[in-house]
Amino acid sequence: MIGEQLYINNIKIINLKYVFIVMFLKKQNKTIVRIYQNIVKISRSKFFYTDLALEDTFETRFDLIIFHAFMIFHFYKEKKIDNSNISQELFDYMFGDFENNLREMGFGDIAVNKKMKTFIKAFYGRIAQYNKGIGQYFDSEDKTLLEQSILNNIFKGKQKKEVKLNDFVVYMINNINHFMKNSENENLRKNFNFINFN
Repeated sequence: MIGEQLYINNIKIINLKYVFIVMFLKKQNKTIVRIYQNIVKISRSKFFYTDLALEDTFETRFDLIIFHAFMIFHFYKEKKIDNSNISQELFDYMFGDFENNLREMGFGDIAVNKKMKTFIKAFYGRIAQYNKGIGQYFDSEDKTLLEQSILNNIFKGKQKKEVKLNDFVVYMINNINHFMKNSENENLRKNFNFINFN
């Protein structure tokens, strides 16, 4: 996990058995709540499940949430805003929501703890892949790694010819450029509002 933590160096994982209950008892940053609600709203958009024919499952929504959250984490990584807690708070709130959803689905403490460990491992794996892919693109305009990352994580290894892969790639690049041209305050004021898919 060392390599992944170097990527998001402000995000720390503590004892999963207690952290998620505690964080929901704490007063949440209203800005973080709005940003996360925006991510969830987009990730639940019917567009992804009708026009792009993604399976409407918990796993797909999880992947779309991570996909969108990555763009915000990337902004903070590139801008090097060291005194900001936004990345950590967004991570905490996001995984607190994942745990809350599992409990609402009827999972008990042991099952929740096991699944949350799986989610965190999956999160770091996806973030690392997207980071390498977007890094390669901005270094050399080579989309190969980014395409493969999205194919693996969003389309679950389907063939390129079967999916609208390039649309996803362009969507990520356009949103990252959109966030990067704005200041942190401007992005926060707009709750990191994503631009349209097309």
